[in-house]
Amino acid sequence: MEEHIIIQNCLKNDRKSQNRLYDLYHRVMMAVCLRYCKDEFMAEEALQNGFIKMFLSLNSYEPSRPFGPWFRRIIINSCLDQLAKNQINIRIEEEHMEDHANIEYPETDYSHRELMKIVQSMPAGYRTVFNMYVIDDMSHQEIADCLHISEATSRSQLFKARNYIKSTLNNLKKITL
Repeated sequence: MEEHIIIQNCLKNDRKSQNRLYDLYHRVMMAVCLRYCKDEFMAEEALQNGFIKMFLSLNSYEPSRPFGPWFRRIIINSCLDQLAKNQINIRIEEEHMEDHANIEYPETDYSHRELMKIVQSMPAGYRTVFNMYVIDDMSHQEIADCLHISEATSRSQLFKARNYIKSTLNNLKKITL
């Protein structure tokens, strides 16, 4: 309920409410940005641009729907814009491969932070599709529409991302033995 009041006050350009909304969402949206962007500077820029876009389009927000997912979509789009702006190649080669969702991953004792480093080390196309599909729960059709690629390409990039993670974890396991 408090969030709804804050949003209503933000629509009236109330600076305290805008600061409060920023405080409520800054950390969680920064985590989203860090998953998509290669470094912290780029993530901060995407976050700032996302907040600006959110405040500018707040009047199009439908109050009957949850605010968080609506805002998350703005942040993801801001990250994708930032990647394109910084000329990180998100072009994804067209391939037709099946989605192998049942890949078995090796057991791991790695922390979340260590696993996110592996995700960050992936090529931009793999990382972007992986984040959108696995973490942000988007369908291949939504990813394809957002990135202007085919569904088959989205599936292929997810397959490659999963293999990349599996291979990296296996290599790290061999190193520690």
